[in-house]
Parts: sequence; structure tokens; C-alpha cells
Amino acid sequence: MKITTRIILGYGLFIAVLVGLVVHQVVTINRMQSINRTLSGVDFQNSLACLQALRDLDLVEEYAWKSFALADPDYLEQLREFLKSFEGSLNQIKNYTWTGKDLDEIKRVELLWQTFTSRLELWQKDLPQGGTSLPQSLQNDLEMLRIRTNSLYQSILRSMSEKVEKSRRTAETAAVVMWVSTFTALAISVLVSYLIYRSISKPLAHLTEGTRAIAEGKFFYRLDASRNDEFSQLARDFNTMTRRLKELDELKKGFVAHVSHELKSPLASIQEATELLAEELPGPLNERQKRLLELNLRSLARLRSMIGNLLDLSKMEAGLIEYDMKQCDLAALIRNAVAELELQARDKQIEIRTELPEIPLFAECDGDRVLQVVVNLLGNSLKFSPKNAAIEVRAETADRIPESMPERWRRLVADAGGEGSFILVTVADSGSGIADEDREMIFEKFHQVKQGGKTAGQGAGLGLSICRIIAQAHRGAIWVEDNPDGGSRFRLLLPSRGTGESAIPRASQPI
Repeated sequence: MKITTRIILGYGLFIAVLVGLVVHQVVTINRMQSINRTLSGVDFQNSLACLQALRDLDLVEEYAWKSFALADPDYLEQLREFLKSFEGSLNQIKNYTWTGKDLDEIKRVELLWQTFTSRLELWQKDLPQGGTSLPQSLQNDLEMLRIRTNSLYQSILRSMSEKVEKSRRTAETAAVVMWVSTFTALAISVLVSYLIYRSISKPLAHLTEGTRAIAEGKFFYRLDASRNDEFSQLARDFNTMTRRLKELDELKKGFVAHVSHELKSPLASIQEATELLAEELPGPLNERQKRLLELNLRSLARLRSMIGNLLDLSKMEAGLIEYDMKQCDLAALIRNAVAELELQARDKQIEIRTELPEIPLFAECDGDRVLQVVVNLLGNSLKFSPKNAAIEVRAETADRIPESMPERWRRLVADAGGEGSFILVTVADSGSGIADEDREMIFEKFHQVKQGGKTAGQGAGLGLSICRIIAQAHRGAIWVEDNPDGGSRFRLLLPSRGTGESAIPRASQPI
């Protein structure tokens, strides 16, 4: 199911619950308003009318007694008024809506009232001049009227009580429905949000991991494209991109390796011919011609070095380099590297200072490859150091990983099982230094630090990349940091004892 479909269904359900809650609340409010209107507009008025009828009935009885006892015309007049008042209250009660027993009760009261008024008229025609008590039949009619009217009043009170109770239950039900709907909507929203987050975060994490792998040159990385959502199409496009990048990278490597290999033979012929000319075997040369030939020989040496680096890098990336692991004295290797570059340092008037222990620093490594690393580091320092400067080379043992090592290298050494004692080689110069943003990039292929233009003698940017591959092959690390005395300080960390046969890549294992 697509993510957009999940979002629409999830939040559609959430909205449906909210709409249902709103509809229920509107219906409940209308019901409660209807009950309140009935209570205030009908039942309350009925109860007042019943109370007024009971009051009028008491006055009718009082003045009926007085009129029969005293035969006073004033009492008769007031009796007639209260009779009209009771009849008016009775008519008011009849005008409201009644159903069932209440309607029958009203008819009984009306019938009793008609009977009472008829008898009262008959008795008033023969009314003596006083001293007569109210006839028993009229008393009985009044008592029955009072009972029926009071019964009607109690029925109204019960109806009001039932409506109030119904209103209370409706309010309680509405509150329960509101809370249940609220918690249900909240649970649905949380569940939908979690499912959406889960369906997005995991593919995004894989995509981030794949992007990081591609940035590190791991073009074999593939994403899972089996999902049936938008990320599956993204994964297929990503896999297509990585496949094309891998093809282009292999094409580039093959082209570079082929061109580099094909250039070795003509370069060797050119160098040999130039050397023969410099030795004046074909004939004598003047000083200017000798100078030009010396420049050609130096350029050829640089070009052969670049081509050799290209070939080495191609073999390393293809996993064709085999490492001859054995116990080597790193102090002796460093001395050999210094001796190899001593003439070049003297020409630039740069002093190479060494600080090496008297005892050997043994490590299980490929001596030729480690020597290549040290020579590359010293060569870089010679290129970028000013005249009359000094380069310091130190080697020491370390019982733990240095604190200055970048976190990326620290993780790599830890993942490789690096623990125990190490040998730390430091090459410090007093050049212009390396900016923070370039400290990781200088170990990438063909990356060169631009500092106001290209430096004379600067290479193709492969030496440090080769150094990094060799350091990783030995389960070590190489990084650069600021030199406290100015310039840069390259540091090479190697385990002081062997890491086992499986720790070193074989010829069939690409680095």
C-alpha cells in the first residue's frame, strides 16, 4: 500500500471519528434543548396552573362555607369570582399538550367541576337567609376535585422529574461518548502517525546509509525495492544510479590503468634516450642543452612517479595487491625513507630531524608498503615546506588510541579489533597548514589543496589516497592535524603486533 494511501485512510478514519462525535454532540444538544423547552414552556406552566387551581379550589370552598353560613351577597360575589378563576386555571391546563393518563385525569377534573357547579347552582336557588352549613354533596365534590387536581399536579411533577432525569442521563451519555471518541481519535492519530513514521523512517535510514556508502565509493550498495510504495520506485532509481556509477567507475579505473600501463614503455624509451643525450654519447652539448636535458629527466621522473601511483592505486582498488606481512623494524624503515629523500631535502635547504628510539620498533607489516607511506608523507612535507625550514619525524609506542584521532578513524580501528599497543609515526612540517574542511578530503583521489595557485612540483593528488589504503589494509589509521609549532602534522598509527592473517586483505579482496 502506498504511503499516500495510508495517510489518506488513517486520517480519513480520524476525521470520520471527529465528524461522528460532532454529529452526536449536535443531536444530543438538540435533544436536551427540546427537553428544556418542554420543562420551561409546558411542564412548568402546567405546574403553576395546577397550583393556582388548588389555591382557587381552597378559596371556593372557603367562600362557599361563608356564603352558606351568612348568606352575604359580598361572599356570593367573591365566590363567583373564585369559581371563574378556577375555571380559568382549568381551561389553561387544558390548553397545554397532554397525553395518556394526564388527559384522562383532566377530563375527570372537568367532569367533577361541572357536577360541582351544577349542584352549587341548585343549592344557591334554595339558599336560606343564613345559618346553613355547606351540603355534604358539595363537600364531597370539592374533596374529589382537590384529590384529582392534586393527582394531576403530582403527575406533572413526576413528568418534570422524569424529564430532568432524562436530561441528566443524556448529558452523562454525551460526556461518555465525548471522552470515548476523544480517546479513540487520539489513539487513531497516534497509531496513524506511528505507522507513517515507521513506513518512512526505515526507508529513509536505508537511503541515508546508501548515500553515505556511495559517497565512500561503495558502488555495490543496493536498496530494498520490494516494497509497494513510493520508496520502492526511489530504491529502484537509486539502484540504477549506483549500477551506472559502478560501471562508470570501473570504466574509469580500467581506462586509467590501461593508459598508465601503455605509457610506461614510451616513457622508459624517452628517459633512456634523454639519459644517453645527457651523457653526450651522440656528441658534445653546451651548458644550456645540458640544463634542458636535466629538466627533462626531472619531469620524466615525476611523470613516471605519477603513472606508478596510478597503477598502484588501480591495483589496490581492484584487490590485486598482496601484502608480505612479517616483523619489520619501523625505526629502520623511517631511517631508510629519510636517506632516500636526503638529497632532495638538501637541494631545498630543508633539514629532516628524526626522533627515534634506540631499541627496534617491531610491527607485523609489509615493510615496502609502510616505507612507501613514510616516503609519501616526507615528500609532501618537502613540497610544501619553505626553504631553511625543518621537518621532524618521530616514532613512539602508544598503549591506546591517541585522543586527537578523528572519530571516523577511531571507529574504523575499533571495528577492526584494534586494541592493545600501537606504534605512532609523526611527520611534522612548518608549512602553511591545511584548513579544517580539507583534512579529510586530502585523502581522496585527485584532491589537491588550493592555496593561491598550483605549487610547483605538486603531484596528481594520489599519494595520500594510497597512504590511506595501505593504513587501512594494516588495520591502522592515518590523519592530519595542526602542528603546535605551525604547519601540519601527519600521524600514522599501526598495531605493534600482528592482527592475524584474516585481518589483511588478500589479492582477491578489494579494499
